[in-house]
Parts: sequence; structure tokens; C-alpha cells
Amino acid sequence: MRLLSGLLALLLSAPILANTQFNYDGFYARLKKSEKAEYSAITLAFMLQRQGTQQPCELTGARITTDISDEPLTVAANGELILPYSELLNNRKALIVLQQQPNAVPCDLNFRLRSRMPLDATIKLSQLRQMHQQFDALLKELAGLGKYFLPEMTGLSLHFDKEAVLLSSGSELAAKVQCTSTQCTLDLTDTAQLPGDMLLEFNQAPQLALPLLPR
Repeated sequence: MRLLSGLLALLLSAPILANTQFNYDGFYARLKKSEKAEYSAITLAFMLQRQGTQQPCELTGARITTDISDEPLTVAANGELILPYSELLNNRKALIVLQQQPNAVPCDLNFRLRSRMPLDATIKLSQLRQMHQQFDALLKELAGLGKYFLPEMTGLSLHFDKEAVLLSSGSELAAKVQCTSTQCTLDLTDTAQLPGDMLLEFNQAPQLALPLLPR
């Protein structure tokens, strides 16, 4: 995951100061790609995190403004900035305004690819394959010519609220799953022969799925 974070940071990474403005059009250009129908199972998330960490950024406000509007933006507890996908805002050259206390810990703005919809505790292999394929295709589209330098995406990383346990699955698939604390990784290489209706049952529903690249 560190390698993936680094690759994504090259595509979009910027410091957050006491009062920082971003042009919405850069976000819109990326959202326009991620909102295509072929990426129905995944989405693009913009993350505001304390500099050099995975901790959420401390903000006093987040807004999106145009010459005729000024609306608040939601920042989730994990630091994800929830942005509208709007051609109108793009055409009106909207600005994203992020505010911090002057003495606050500096923050970074990065993005990551994640699953779009809530997942169940029992998941079909076909669903995981679909996300894997879409992650791979979207990351390459976002990377442009950089796609030739991307390593092979090997599977998925599932993230949970509490300690994760794989309760049951086919033995061949179970050998591909490794759970440590609140994360389970699933290696999807060499699994093409396994039936898509094979199930993985966990002790809880994952919060989200992320693409898995070799470290």
C-alpha cells in the first residue's frame, strides 16, 4: 500500500496551509474519469491527512464557491473530502476553500481509489474480481503515460473496524487471504480457475476495499 500511496501522490498531492484554495477543475477532470459507468464498483476519494501520516486533517472549515454560490463541504471522520461531481461548478470555475487554525499541524491532500458501496460480511469472489479489474483499469487511466511504470496490481486490501477474522471460504481461496489486525489482503493472482460464486465469510463487514500493489 505504501507504493500505491506514493504513486497516487505523484498524481495529486498538495500541502494545506491556514487558508488554502484549489481550483475545482482539477478535481472535476479526475472525477469525470472515475464516474464512468464501467467503474460502478469503485470511486475516487480525496483525502485530507496530517502531513506524513494517515491521520485526518484538523480543519475549521471547507467550502466550495463560485461567483454566485457559496456552499459548505463535508469532511468525513477519516479525512475524506466529499466533493460534488458537477459540470455546472466546473463551468463556473468553482474554488475549494480549506481553512485551518494558523498553528494547526500541516496537512496534505492526496487521493485514493476505494470501493464505492458498502460491503457485506459474506462476499462473492466475482464481486472482488470486479473491483480488482476496475481498480486496475482506472488507476492506469488516471496515470496516463505513467501506467507503463505501474507494478502489477495483485489483489485487494479489505479494511475493518475491529480485528478481522476469515470465518470460512474454499481452501484454495483461504490460502490467498492474510488477516492482520483490522486488515485482510487477498491475492487474486492465479485464481482464474476458481468459480466466481465462491464465498468469503468474515466476522464483520469490511469498511472498504482498496487496491493492493506489491510493496
